[in-house]
Amino acid sequence: MTGASFRPSPHVRASFSDDGLVLLDIDRGVVLSANAIGARIWELIELGQNASDIAARIASDYGVPQERVQGDVRAFIGSLVARELIVEESRS
Repeated sequence: MTGASFRPSPHVRASFSDDGLVLLDIDRGVVLSANAIGARIWELIELGQNASDIAARIASDYGVPQERVQGDVRAFIGSLVARELIVEESRS
């Protein structure tokens, strides 16, 4: 997962606020929310960044060691993949 890039699934809509992020899976009628860091990770996923780059950016943005952030970023991305909210970007 570290080098893989992801993109939002076509059936997911995202709404951002000062508090974070709300995701709506329109196929399943499921709503999920995330805090401001989850929202930032989602933004970086939308930009096509891979998990390693996202962890580096979050670490830089929040002044936290990257090693501390990597596991949390992977877990969040893994959760999004498991719920089919994002899919791995195919490489050409």
